[in-house]
Formats: sequence, structure tokens, C-alpha cells
Amino acid sequence: MKNSEGLRKISINAANQEVGGFKTFVIDVLHARELLVEPGLVVLSLPDGLIFEFYSKGSHCPDYLFSNSNIVNTYQVNDIQLAVDGLKDQGAILLGKIVNMAPDCYYCHLSLEDGSVMGLIQHNTGAAIHRE
Repeated sequence: MKNSEGLRKISINAANQEVGGFKTFVIDVLHARELLVEPGLVVLSLPDGLIFEFYSKGSHCPDYLFSNSNIVNTYQVNDIQLAVDGLKDQGAILLGKIVNMAPDCYYCHLSLEDGSVMGLIQHNTGAAIHRE
């Protein structure tokens, strides 16, 4: 994953028929490759590093993930704590906690003021995570 800010991951509720054919488009037209396939979850990667997660029946995603939409975008930031604090100042609510999933890799989800959910990820930036 590149160390720059911007869209890094798109999570899709593939159990919803409205977005069911999108996975075929990502594979056949965008030339994504499979990173992970398990019951209820398929993870694909585009050549530029953008990740698509397709959740279906049997997946183990947080209940809040698709509470307001069938698509949740996750953005890479250089300092996740600073980004969370800034979004909280704008009325966002941290869902769960900032998760350390690997050395120098953190992610979280937030509910924005309109109820939509978005994700943030910090990867290999070296910025410290401040615990409350």
C-alpha cells in the first residue's frame, strides 16, 4: 500500500442484489486479483493498490459497517489520531476503537453526522497513535 492520503479501500455489501454484479466488473474490466477468499468475504486488489472487500452471507463484519449504505469507503491518512480528532470536532463518532492490525498499520470506522460510515487507515507513516 502506498504511503499517501486518499481512497484505499471500498467495502461492499455484496449480499445486496443492487451491487451484486459489481464484483464481476472489478475482476473482468478493472483486472483485480484475488487477495483473500473465505466464506462470506472476497478481497480483491487493483494494480494501483485499491482494495475491494465484498461481504456476503456468512461474513463477520461489524454490525455498523453497512448500517446506512451498501458501500463504505476507507481513506488512508498520514496520522489517524489527528484525522479522527478532526472528524470528531465536526460531529463524527468513532465506532469501536482505533485498531492496530499490524506494526505501523491502524484502522477505524466513524459515523459521520449524516449517519454514513467511513473508514480511516494509517499505514507505515511512523506517526504515533495517541491513546485516550
